[in-house]
Order: sequence, then structure tokens, then C-alpha cells
Amino acid sequence: MDRNTIIGFSLILLILVGYAWWTAPSEAELALEQKKQDSIARVEAARVKQADSLTVKQDTAKSIAPAVAAAKDSLLEQTLGGFAASLKGTAETITLANKDITVNISNKGARISSVRLNSYKRSDSSDLLMFDDKNSSFYYIMALQNDSLRTDQFYWKTVKKSANSVTLRLEDGKGAWLDQTYTLNAQNFLVDYKLEVHGMQNSVLRAKPDIHLNWNVALPRQERIKKLEDQQCYPMYKIPGENPESLGATGEKDEAEVKGKIQWVSFKQQYFNSTLLSKDAFSADGNVSWSELKDPALLKQMHTDIYLPYGFEENKSYEMKWYFGPNHFQTLKKLNTGIDDHEMQRIVTLGWGIFGWVNRFIVIPVFNFLDDYIGNMGIIILLLTLIIKFLLLPLVYKSYISTAKMRILKPEIDEIKEKHGNDMQKIQTENMALYRKAGVSPMSGCVPMLLQMPILFAMFQFFPNAFELRQKSFLWAPDLSQYDSILDLGFHIPGYGDHISLFTLMMTVSTLIYTRLNNQISGVTGQMKWIGYLMPIIFLGVLNDYASGLTWYYFVSNMVTFGQQAVIRRFVDDKKLHAQIADARKKPVKKSAFSARLETAMKQAQSAQQQQKNAKNTGKGPKKK
Repeated sequence: MDRNTIIGFSLILLILVGYAWWTAPSEAELALEQKKQDSIARVEAARVKQADSLTVKQDTAKSIAPAVAAAKDSLLEQTLGGFAASLKGTAETITLANKDITVNISNKGARISSVRLNSYKRSDSSDLLMFDDKNSSFYYIMALQNDSLRTDQFYWKTVKKSANSVTLRLEDGKGAWLDQTYTLNAQNFLVDYKLEVHGMQNSVLRAKPDIHLNWNVALPRQERIKKLEDQQCYPMYKIPGENPESLGATGEKDEAEVKGKIQWVSFKQQYFNSTLLSKDAFSADGNVSWSELKDPALLKQMHTDIYLPYGFEENKSYEMKWYFGPNHFQTLKKLNTGIDDHEMQRIVTLGWGIFGWVNRFIVIPVFNFLDDYIGNMGIIILLLTLIIKFLLLPLVYKSYISTAKMRILKPEIDEIKEKHGNDMQKIQTENMALYRKAGVSPMSGCVPMLLQMPILFAMFQFFPNAFELRQKSFLWAPDLSQYDSILDLGFHIPGYGDHISLFTLMMTVSTLIYTRLNNQISGVTGQMKWIGYLMPIIFLGVLNDYASGLTWYYFVSNMVTFGQQAVIRRFVDDKKLHAQIADARKKPVKKSAFSARLETAMKQAQSAQQQQKNAKNTGKGPKKK
């Protein structure tokens, strides 16, 4: 190694030593680094200790888990007896079906978990489910000596099954058991249902022997218009010997404490219902209620608490029936429920009093008769209108004649009004005298119209609830039970809506034309004239969302009325009416007892008014007797 090499290595060594000395940490920095390393060591030691502790706990838990489970099973065994073994199991579904319905029954709780109506669809063409297992519950509660037995917590065992029937059992292994049996007929919407209780007489709590039945359903939407469906969605129930009661049909009452036996409870929708019936009636003091839901796919939450009487019998059987089907009047009326006066047809909303009678005894029989021969519902409504208007023709004729006579007398009535100014007593007295001499009754035009009102309002109830119209098309209307929109506006007009229903528009225009023609016949003027034009405009907004079958009926009714009046006008001569009025004036006037009393009352009122006027002029009040 030469001298230059030695010098080079020496310089490199000196540089490395100098750099090491220059970059070496100070004592303070060394102390800080040591503190950091000590902290990391402590954290790592704590982590290891925690992991070891967790491992010990897990090992301990694994070692005592069998003991905890055994204690829990022992407690359930003490409270529920042998029934506790059925708290564990595998969920299964048994399906029963006929032409009309498909019923799914879950082995957990042995309850109906869902029902599909095979022949019908929802408005969106999907399967029509009355309810499903997610939005419904059905169970019994039996008060035992040490606990309560709630049937939907247990897995029931299938003990008998055929093509149309299944029996599921919950047993304690010591001779006590409960059976639930479901049986479908070949073709209808009824499901025969039976609950059997065996060997429970010594287990049931003496203070609470009755079996508590709890049924809840969140009813799903089936139709296009939620607002109308909500209005017809509510629970109903029937007490023996009484008419069915509806709860919240007007939206005012949402709960009822039922003081009396109950024959059936129904959860009603616009066109379908789910009903539970008992041949021997459920015991007293039940509860029925409903509540609103925020889910747009659902309507309302239905709830009922009712009771089955249990008298500690060794064997007790409860015969019941389920109905899952349409709100069709004839179908419900003819149901073989085992209850003579079940009155389930009253689930169909037909109106109260005389309006319901008109629908039951006139409209529905005629409608069903036409339905047997004609398949098109729009044509049936047309023929139904013609039949009703033909039956009402004598009333229309009488109303027309009375209106024409009043028009002839109008100039004289106007003279009387001008003569007496604001003195209404004298105007009424002279008007009555004029009517009497002319042989005209001002009520004769109103009475025929009043007699037609029950038909008008009966139809208002019938068509929006007529199951026969559901999803039946006519002309441009795809469904006569819904509105017939020809244009969706895309925005909402207050008092009208967000669409244009053509049948409603046609009805309104025809009503306005009819009002104008009627005003020309009657000669009405002033405020009454404009009220007649206002009412059709109001109904344009009211009926815009209603069933197109209803507005189609009103339109056809108006057109038939035009035809009737045209025919009547051809056979009624105003000159002959003038002559009849003139002849009537020549005859002596015979006062009826009612007319005499009315005239006396008017004279007394006029006399009293004159006395008050005189007293006011003299500054003295009337003399007291």
C-alpha cells in the first residue's frame, strides 16, 4: 500500500468519526427516546395481558355455557312444563289451495301466515295477498299456574295432513295438547278452522280461564287510489241479534270495547275482507281497534282482542271459520257460515236507511239480472239507467207539468211581489190564493224530485263499492271502479285534483245544459238561477276522483232526461195548460184542512206583524193580556 492510499483511508476515517460525533443525540434526546420505548413496552404488555384475560373468559364461558343452558331449560320446564321442548324447531310452511284461494300455514304458531286470492290481482297486476307473515300475527294466550302459554312462540308438529286439510299439535308429552285444524272446501273463500284443547284443565290458572285470542294485520294496498281505499278500510264486528257495527267508517272512532258476545270480526278493505267467525260466538268484553300507518304500501293496522270461554273441560273444541274474499253482496249473503243471521253482506257499504233499501231491493237485483246475460259492465250501467228512468217517468212528467204551470203563473207572481214590495206575509198570502184558484200546487214540482233523490244517493253509494265493476273496462276507462283519467296534469289544482276524468267532465257539461233548459222551462231568475249553475261545478271537483262507473251513470241519466223532456214537450201544449188554469179559476175553491190551517196561521202572523208596526209608529208596545 503506497503513501497516497494510506492518506486517503485516513481522511475517510476522520470524516466518518467526525460525522458520527456531529450527529450523535444529546443526553436529553436519549432520555426522551428511552421514555418512548418504555411506554411502548407497557402498552404491549397490557395488550398481551388483556388477550390472555379474554382467552380465560372465553374458556370459562365455554365451560359454563352448558350449565347456563341447562338452568334456562330447567326454568322453562318448571313454568311451561313439557311444552318448553317445542320452543326450538325449524320453520316450515304448509300450503292448502283450491280454485279461489291459496293459504300458507306456518308451523311456528300453527297460524295462517299469508293468503292469496287466485282469481284477482292488485291494481299493479301483482298477486293479491290479503296479508303476509311480515305484517300480521295471530296467537292464543293461556294463563298457566306459573307462566303464560303464547302459541306463536312454539313450533307445532304436523299430526295429520291431506290435500285439503292439515292438523298441527302442540303437546307437553304428558297427555296435554292443543290442536289447530284447517280445512278448505273444494271451491269457495271459506276455511273451516278448529281449535281443540285437551288435558289442560289442571294447568290453566283458575282466576283467568278464558283463552285470549289476539289478531293483528297491517292491511296492504290493493287499489290505485289510496284515499278512497283508506275511506273504506276499517274493522267490523257483529253481536248476536244486532246489525254489524263498523268502527271508524267516518274516521272518528278508532277503538271499541265490545260488551257482549261476538259472532264475527272482520278487517274490511274497499273490495275485500278477512273475517273470523265463531259458530258459538266469542265471549264478552272484547276489544277492536285500528290505527294509521305511515308506510305508503299499507293502509291501516287492524287489531282485535277476543276470548274463547274455557270451563276447565278435559276436552274442549272451538268451531270457527275464516273468510278471505271479495266484498260481493250475493257471495257474502249466501255464505254457509253455520250462523243463521251472520249478515255478512252488510260488510258491503250500500248506504243507510232508505238508500240502503233502494240498493238492496231494486238496484242490486236488477244489476245481477243484467249481469247474468250481458258481460259488458258499461252496457249494464246504460241499461240499468234506462230501466230506472223508465220507472221514474211518471214523476218526471208530473214535475214537468208543475214546472210549466208555475212558469205560466210567473207574470202574476211577479206583479204580486212588485205590489207588496218586501212585505213577505202579504206576498205569501196572495201567492197561496193564486195557486189555489189556478189549481196549482208549488210542492207538486218538488215532490217528484224528492222521490227521485233516494235513487240518486243510492247510486252514489252503490257504484264506488260495487265489486262487479272492479277492473272492468269500458270505452277509454280501464277500470270502472276507479277514475278515468284522460290527462294527468302533473300538478295539483285545489278542489279539483291532478288529472282530468272525462266521464266526470261529460257529466258536468250535460248537467249545466240540463240546468239551463230547466231554467227556461221554470222561468227561474235571480240568485236561484246561479245556484243551479254552481252545483255542477262543485261536483266536478268532488267526483273527479270517484269511480268512473258512477259518473258514467250520471251522464247517461242526464241524456235520458233530455230525451224524456223532449218527448214530453211534444205532447204538452202550453195553450192547453193556460186553458186548464183558466177553467180551474172558474170553479169554486175547496180548501183542504191543511190549507185552511196554513191560511189561518199566515193571517195570524200578518196580524201580529201589523200590530208590531202600529205599536212602533205610536211608540207603544202591544197590550199584554
